[in-house]
Order: sequence, then C-alpha cells, then structure tokens
Amino acid sequence: MSTLTKQAREIIRWWWFGETARERTTIAGYTRHYFGDQPWGGDRCGCVDDRCIGFHHNDETDCECLPAWLDDYVKAIRGGAK
Repeated sequence: MSTLTKQAREIIRWWWFGETARERTTIAGYTRHYFGDQPWGGDRCGCVDDRCIGFHHNDETDCECLPAWLDDYVKAIRGGAK
C-alpha cells in the first residue's frame, strides 16, 4: 500500500468545490469512492492503479491518470453516488 504524495493530496483537495458541500472533492471521499472501507490501494500519484508509476508514466509529476479519476469521482458525487 502506498501513501498519496503531497502533490496528489493537494490536487484532490482543490479539484472541485461543487455547488454544495457534499459535492466538494475530499481525500477521504475520493479514497472511499474507489476502495470503500479499505485503505488507499492506488499508487502514490493518486491513480487508483497501484502500478501507475513505472507503468503509465515515469514518476509522480507526470501522472495524467489522476485528473481522469477525479472527473469520474465528481460525476459520481454530482449524480448522488456515495
């Protein structure tokens, strides 16, 4: 299990404020959305694929996966999913 980098945590926190507090992106909400009650199982760059760094890109600074996963998360919370 990896820990999210500071950069990934900041991106998640600031990604979407929503129209209501329920729609704001949070690290806890993002983690729960993809892993339920389990601990974070993704890569440290914020991608839910735990082998992202070294597979999709070389290091945490060039991850383009996180924005796509965050967009998916925002669609789910705006649609009422938990």
